[in-house]
Amino acid sequence: MKYIFTFFIALSINAANMDDFFAALAKVESSNNPKAINKKENALGIYQIRVAYYKDSNVGGQHTDVYDPIIAKKVVLAYFQRYEPKALKNNDFETLARCHNGGCGWRKNKSLTDGYWNKIKKNL
Repeated sequence: MKYIFTFFIALSINAANMDDFFAALAKVESSNNPKAINKKENALGIYQIRVAYYKDSNVGGQHTDVYDPIIAKKVVLAYFQRYEPKALKNNDFETLARCHNGGCGWRKNKSLTDGYWNKIKKNL
């Protein structure tokens, strides 16, 4: 039974597209709230983007621009293009989710992003 369940989860993840991934990211990060603020981490917007992440994306403007979901998505895509271009091209949502959560160095301790990936996976 466990293997059948795992198989169907894998099928649903493979059938998901980038819009589905961004919807899962928004739900997990902010409950779909583009005005969300995490004061502890200075993370803003629908995808809870931190200042360093924003700067690494090389998208012009100001960090507070990520309150606009269109700009926030542009920032996330630029970040992924910079750090995980192969995963972005292949819709490798696991790698993208782990990168979003753990930053560009997430591979150094992959297990730290396991819980986050599980949350994203449940929402795909």
